[in-house]
Amino acid sequence: MSGERLGEFELIRKAFQDGSPEPHSTTSVVNGDDASVHAVPDGMELVISTDASVSGVHWPDGFPLDSAADRATCAALSDLAAMGAEACWAWASVISCSADDLVELGEGVNAALTRYSVELSGGDTACSSVNALTLTVGGMVPVGKAMCRNWAKKGDDVWIIGRAGFSSLGLKQWMAGMEEGYFKRYFEEIKPKLEQGVRLRELGVRCCIDVSDGVLQDSGHVARASNVGMTLELSDFPGWDLLCHKVGEKSAIHAVVSGGEDYALLFTAPEGMGFLDNFATQIGVCREGVGVEIQLNGTALEGLASGYDHFA
Repeated sequence: MSGERLGEFELIRKAFQDGSPEPHSTTSVVNGDDASVHAVPDGMELVISTDASVSGVHWPDGFPLDSAADRATCAALSDLAAMGAEACWAWASVISCSADDLVELGEGVNAALTRYSVELSGGDTACSSVNALTLTVGGMVPVGKAMCRNWAKKGDDVWIIGRAGFSSLGLKQWMAGMEEGYFKRYFEEIKPKLEQGVRLRELGVRCCIDVSDGVLQDSGHVARASNVGMTLELSDFPGWDLLCHKVGEKSAIHAVVSGGEDYALLFTAPEGMGFLDNFATQIGVCREGVGVEIQLNGTALEGLASGYDHFA
């Protein structure tokens, strides 16, 4: 900041309000008041989600803070994509180690929100010994049309939009301090599948989740909520052969099944919706029973780690 010393509120304006996206058309009281005020049009429902990201947990030391904040914002928006919602608003609570860090984090938040035309509606800041962000995001969906985890049915096909395993391998390469690593670029940028989520909802898909904590864990949430079993075939996942070529089969299995950080959309749809293969990949089927069975070339795998657990 070139020696510039700003008061708290001037710093907030510099970090978050300068260059922030335009207000959403439904906003009547914008960022800068005690709270923001928004209208929800007739026939629409409000969709709200919140997501926290912490230095050393969600991004490695040495990772650019603007990129970390961009990722954190996109990770939160991915939850709206999984619901099939139009993303409208975001509130950012940012903890930073310094004023310089705060400005850099604010730049990342604004960059992501501007890219997806989402209003920054408010938030909070604090100084601490760690850099961290909590993003709350809001959107809208037609009444009764939100895609949820409890709508999978026996006989449904299981599909994915995006890759699994690539981002977690990139995070490992970052954590290991590798100057060059094939997968680092897959960690560095999250692309929330907002347009694809809306498209799925408009096509009539009712069951979806974003893959953030590993395929086995997140598909398990769907299976439990819907009271169905699932069988997933690893060799059908996008990029499976490339993963095996780069890191070997054992590491590829762990990355896809348990890695997390992917922010792909995993969804179910009735058998016969073959036109989905224009933009999604079928990876399995819903069946009777409970739990998720992971197969490789038709053989069930045992003893797999379920996914990321913050308190394990």
